[in-house]
Amino acid sequence: MDRAADTILELRYGSGVQRTALPSDWHHHRLRTAPSPAGRSEDEVIEAILAAPFGPSLTAFLNPDLPLLILVSDKTRRCQTGVFLPHLLAIVHAAGIPRERVSILFASGTHPAQSEAEKRAIIGDDIYDHYLVREHDARDEEACIAVGSTRFGTPVLINRMVADAAQVLATGTIVHHYFAGFGGGAKLFVPGVAAHSTAVANHRRTITAEGRFHPGCTDGAVEGNPVIEDIMDARRLMPPHWYFAALLDDHGRIADGVCGDMDAAHREGCRRVDARFRCTVENAADVTIVSAGGYPKDINFIQAHKALHHASYATREGGGIICLAECRDGIGNDRFMEWFAHKDESSFREALLHHYAMNAHTALAMREKARRHRIIFVSNLPAADVLAMGMEVAPSLEAAVDMLRNTTGQGSDVAVLENGSLTVPMLRENRA
Repeated sequence: MDRAADTILELRYGSGVQRTALPSDWHHHRLRTAPSPAGRSEDEVIEAILAAPFGPSLTAFLNPDLPLLILVSDKTRRCQTGVFLPHLLAIVHAAGIPRERVSILFASGTHPAQSEAEKRAIIGDDIYDHYLVREHDARDEEACIAVGSTRFGTPVLINRMVADAAQVLATGTIVHHYFAGFGGGAKLFVPGVAAHSTAVANHRRTITAEGRFHPGCTDGAVEGNPVIEDIMDARRLMPPHWYFAALLDDHGRIADGVCGDMDAAHREGCRRVDARFRCTVENAADVTIVSAGGYPKDINFIQAHKALHHASYATREGGGIICLAECRDGIGNDRFMEWFAHKDESSFREALLHHYAMNAHTALAMREKARRHRIIFVSNLPAADVLAMGMEVAPSLEAAVDMLRNTTGQGSDVAVLENGSLTVPMLRENRA
């Protein structure tokens, strides 16, 4: 943490920024991670990643006599796919697999469909125009095939293109994930290319038998995390695959990465991400001001909620949180707001236990935060939705600060989290 030299605050919001002057009597500090090493271009970093695989190289993995399916992430994940994919395709073609036998599938999980322009923006026009490109639709269960069950009893149905694939190149990034521990890795398969029913069965493991958020479902937790353990077990049901994960810095540039065997590479990638983006906080702040990090991290509320969750780690009980998240695509789940129609806790938990649906755990996490903190949300969401979730509405960062100015005492400790979707604050006494 480093003390800010001035009181002008500028934070990312959508594709732009919002600014305000902070009260002079607020003791504010920024929660930051160590700067990324400078001096190498993204192309140089990618070549270094590929030169140091965990297990076999991509060339050694590929069978030139078989077609290849490549999994890529959708618009909700900033991966720099368009930067690293040409490097991977060059290796694929040099290994003897022609363009006509390479297919690309967006592993979109249960996320809304993307437009053609959005898909082009991710992988680039040249790749989009010259390869077979498809997008996974989790709700099209007839396009999915049952391949077995996990040892925890989750039925696994996956996209037919994956089930029929002879070899798969799975690509993406790795970040902390507020209930699965980390994103990337086996999540490219479940929920990435899984049927909606499989994703629901897996995600409901966030909920305990008492209708509480499972304590093992938290950022950076793998052992004892019922969600990621289920996902990792499902990976044994997948076709042979090779893994590439780009690790991005605060500015969205590829600064590091891992590749090769998914188990070994992802484990090391998670270690590097945890070392890079988890920061220790000595004391919980009276107020935390957080930006999700701009587009696409704040594309919708389901994605932006992760930054809000991270901010809660750094904020004292009863303290305030100001969250900036444009949410240009709305909530991100058409039925999410139905969970806030339950005004009393007993009816909410009854529905949670007996009628769980996708993102119900997010509603539970949101309700719990709204009870612990005063949350002011700056977004494009309808005011009624923000209020229903237990938050307050502000039209701008400046207005949100003004709302807290008269209720937050002089000398208050204010934490600023500039990239809340990536940075994970952890109170020193809670750090494992």
